[in-house]
Amino acid sequence: MSGPLIPIEGSLERIMLDAMLNSESGVTFLDLVGTGITEENIDQVVNNLRTGMFVAENDGELEIDA
Repeated sequence: MSGPLIPIEGSLERIMLDAMLNSESGVTFLDLVGTGITEENIDQVVNNLRTGMFVAENDGELEIDA
């Protein structure tokens, strides 16, 4: 496998990751309003990113998938 796992375009995990990477001062919930990330699912989205439990752009390169 080459490179890190990157969530697929359009997924909630990718929206969160892009927001974090494009911010110099950090991300708040208000930055994510209207993206599909809600108060109810934000903890799960962050946990998915932390643990790598998301559909990745390069899933086909993984020898073993969860």
